[in-house]
Amino acid sequence: MRRIVLLGLAVSCPAAAQQAALHASGEAGTQSIRHAVEAAWQRSADGRAAAARRDEAVARRDAATSWTPEPPTFTLSQRSDRLHRNDGQHEVEAELEVPLWMPGTRAAASALADAQGDELEARLALARLKLAGEVREAVWSLRLAQNDLDANQRRVAEAEVLAADVQRRVVAGDLARIDANSAQAAVQQARAAMAEARARLLREQRLYSALTGLPQPPVDREADTVAAELDSHPALIARRRAAELARAHLHQASTATRDAPELILGVTSERGEFGERYTNTTTVGIRVPFGTDARNRPQISAANAELIDAETTFALERERLRAELDATRDEFDQARRVESFAAERARLAADSRQLVAKAFELGQVDLPTRLRAENEYFDAELALSRARSEAGRAASRFQQANGLLP
Repeated sequence: MRRIVLLGLAVSCPAAAQQAALHASGEAGTQSIRHAVEAAWQRSADGRAAAARRDEAVARRDAATSWTPEPPTFTLSQRSDRLHRNDGQHEVEAELEVPLWMPGTRAAASALADAQGDELEARLALARLKLAGEVREAVWSLRLAQNDLDANQRRVAEAEVLAADVQRRVVAGDLARIDANSAQAAVQQARAAMAEARARLLREQRLYSALTGLPQPPVDREADTVAAELDSHPALIARRRAAELARAHLHQASTATRDAPELILGVTSERGEFGERYTNTTTVGIRVPFGTDARNRPQISAANAELIDAETTFALERERLRAELDATRDEFDQARRVESFAAERARLAADSRQLVAKAFELGQVDLPTRLRAENEYFDAELALSRARSEAGRAASRFQQANGLLP
């Protein structure tokens, strides 16, 4: 039916049809938390720079597998006596300097480039997981705010019905005017609570839209999950890749103990004076820089410190993830128990409310008793709604702690 309406709009007004189609596609994109995470990733700095960073990693790999560690250099110079005696002395020299790989340095550079690429992918995966955690929290905060507003709207409607009934009985002389005032005060209290809930909802909606760029929240709920292997957690993989990168830095620093040697190829063409023929000479040489302790020790020490830091961080991160996983599992189990308790409380409150309502109609209980029953019923319904949302949020947090994307 919705497609037929959009088609009719397209025939009558192309611009309106385009806007409606974009709105429909936007609504379709908000049907799951996965879509919301993807939308947030496309808006994030890491998501936008991911392609450029991957290109940088590819460029590093290409440079590590090239024939020379650095680009060759070409030098062209000439000498003459034109500004002095001008006897015709002239010399032209061309020189090409080609850096050469030292034994083992090319393999070390290639391993370092591979480690940098792997560390980049692990870092991007961790950034996506962290963003998924932000989206999950934003979604459930928005749902909690929406649940509170829905509950307060029902409370206002029910309070207004009760106030109207009390007013009718006051007019009939069955109740006192003070009862009508109490009923109206309950209506105003419910309206104030509804206004506060609406303000909270608008705030959460703005925060969610700023994070994802989507106007509507997802409608799905993440299913319960079992604990995944800790070693497959993106945070632990990222720490492991960082340690491997530090190890590759240390290997390169230990292998490249000096600057790259250079192969020198030169050609010289010269004459002594006017009328003489040019004579050509060829030069072949090699420049070998010496490695010194002052050059090598800082690089090796820095790489070694980086490796120690990465390995220590990996061990600490593993312990932290294990503790977080255990904590979120306990929170998930507790949330489900709270939900079952809240459901039983809501059932009892609804039954008591019905009994008190009948007794109030028969004049067996006064209005304050009826209002207390209404408040208890509302509090129980609100607690049940929140408990269900908190159970859903606990399930999302458990998945987040397991390193699983929606």
